[in-house]
Amino acid sequence: MTYKPIRYHLYPNDAQRDMLMRHFGSTRWVYNRYISEADRLYFELGQYIKRDEFIVDLARLKKTEFPWLAEVNSQSLQMAARNAATAYERFFKGLAKHPRFKSKHSKQSFQCPQHVKVLFNESSSKYGRIVLPKIGSVKAKLHRRFQDERIKTVTITMEPSGKFYASVLLDDGKPNPQTDVITKERTAGIDAGIKKALVVYYPDSTTQYFANPHVLEKQLQAIQKLNKILSRKHVVSVEKDENGKERKIRHESRGYQRVKHRLALVHEKVRHIRQDYAHQITHRLANESQVTTYVVEDLNLKGMVKNHKLARALADVGIGQLYNFLAYKLEARGKNLIYADRFFPSSKRCSACGRIHQGLTLKDREWTCICGQQHERDENAAINLAQYPFWEENRREGRDDPKSVKSSPRVKDVGASALAKEVLQAEVLGSLEASAFRQG
Repeated sequence: MTYKPIRYHLYPNDAQRDMLMRHFGSTRWVYNRYISEADRLYFELGQYIKRDEFIVDLARLKKTEFPWLAEVNSQSLQMAARNAATAYERFFKGLAKHPRFKSKHSKQSFQCPQHVKVLFNESSSKYGRIVLPKIGSVKAKLHRRFQDERIKTVTITMEPSGKFYASVLLDDGKPNPQTDVITKERTAGIDAGIKKALVVYYPDSTTQYFANPHVLEKQLQAIQKLNKILSRKHVVSVEKDENGKERKIRHESRGYQRVKHRLALVHEKVRHIRQDYAHQITHRLANESQVTTYVVEDLNLKGMVKNHKLARALADVGIGQLYNFLAYKLEARGKNLIYADRFFPSSKRCSACGRIHQGLTLKDREWTCICGQQHERDENAAINLAQYPFWEENRREGRDDPKSVKSSPRVKDVGASALAKEVLQAEVLGSLEASAFRQG
């Protein structure tokens, strides 16, 4: 099945806005309660909380202790519990950190898995209606139409700026297209960077550069100015609690809320411009007729942003977002995305003779190999990445001639360090389960 999300802007009235806020609060409460109960059962009794038992108990709480839960869509509450259970499962599998409690001060969201209708206007107007359970018919800007696709789920979000959006996930019911065979004649390499967002080396020996728009850098002065104004509008009072201890309480005045809203709008503008640019680039790459396979580097982005000299510039490029957009667009078209090994020396390796230049540093943008070949750093890396699948395949089998290889839509070479990490996670998870079994 091929899934396609479409995001619509909602314009609720005051009554609908109040119901949306109730849904945000109730689903957030259910999510946080699941995490709290799961922590208590595991650390006190060494037991795991079962998702279905929690949902059954939630129905009892709705009738007895918390009747206000009945005011919102019951399926949205169940989806919040399922999402919390999935977060815990990923934590015990070593795929994510311990799930955190949701805050009412950040982005809000809830899901409606059923009973949602999208009503398009019969005229050419882009405005229509989205019918949500227990909320009603909400005005929306339906800029993209669909007909035969089935609505799988709808996620309602509220941005920090106060704007509401509905992300409609569609299922076209068609099987995924068969993936193409990887051949050297139709494989391109992509090198991601900071000065240039992407450098693409195509099979016809041409190189294309996608510039970094520096969206955050252009709005940085406005963000710093608003943050400075916001810091001066704090109203802090000191109060004593029941034990007589003093604590500081921050009060948000109307002026503080106005500046906070202006700051959220600037951040939202930066995020939307970056997303739009990423969609344009990846759409162009995915529809490139001469390429059926792209090779990118498996970058340690979480480790790279810990470098405070590069963190802001890396975040401004949005490399992870570019990779994610490219991955699902290629998969929908039956094309391949290969992640080269994290320790593959794409920049240091001479694309002409294969020698490794060990003395290459990050500031060296151009260098000359011993064989006499001159290289531009990013272009040389893209060429090496385009050769990577065949170089690795030939090296494993001791061949010198390039040969076609088969691949799934998203292939990732797993190095020795990744395999060791999986073994360690399995050992830790096994010890946790054994400990829980002994305590239970």
